Amino acid sequence: MSRKKSYWGQFDARPEAVKGLEQRPDVIEMSKGELFLASIANILRHEYGFVAATDVDTPLDANGAWIPLFTYPCIEYIAQFDLSDKRIFEWGAGASTLYWMSRARSVVSIESDPTWFERMNGLKADNVELILDRGDGYPGQILRQDGLFDLIVIDGGGYRYDCATLAHRKLAPGGMIILDNADWHAMSAGQLRAAGLIQVDFSGFKVTESHASTTSVFLHRAFDFKTLQPSQPGYAMGAKRALSRWDQPQIGKPDA
Repeated sequence: MSRKKSYWGQFDARPEAVKGLEQRPDVIEMSKGELFLASIANILRHEYGFVAATDVDTPLDANGAWIPLFTYPCIEYIAQFDLSDKRIFEWGAGASTLYWMSRARSVVSIESDPTWFERMNGLKADNVELILDRGDGYPGQILRQDGLFDLIVIDGGGYRYDCATLAHRKLAPGGMIILDNADWHAMSAGQLRAAGLIQVDFSGFKVTESHASTTSVFLHRAFDFKTLQPSQPGYAMGAKRALSRWDQPQIGKPDA
């Protein structure tokens, strides 16, 4: 089967001008698949900021702002919501804490590593309460908090199953629980499903990592977070924009 050639470079695309492209040093010949792969890599590099952040081993976006160490699809899902009036609890402090504190009303973060706890103490804002617990009391810290939380994150270095068994008890109606590395913690995910929550898996790549992973969200049956934009979903990073007339009723529409 003959394969149609594709070229990548700056050249005049008129049929009479493309002859002899194989001899031009400024034009690269490649398959369509390789060409599209290069485009995807370009989006990861420039739109997501993957290379620069991974080179310094720090979860950052393309603008140098903190992002959680979740999969990119999950981050984009979360980014569309208005969290300004939300109360957040997380097991495991880090880049996510710094991300939440710039977007949420308040954050309670439980950390088990004293060194990391001290570092986070120097970075956190006034709307963050940071608690150190190095022992078996770590999961139960959520039960010591007053009231309910709109968003709960299970992302600590240990006790994820134990945290999952408690998280739903402190989740506000209409809220969300996030379990990172859910593909490694299927039993923990099962505990959250058993609590009646709706599981949605976001599999893909993470900044600073070379393999795919899964971050899962578990939605209360009355989930109702408001979005920042009037429509949902918005455009993903690197997406092509569609014509608005494509998303209109077509039945009974007169011919143009």
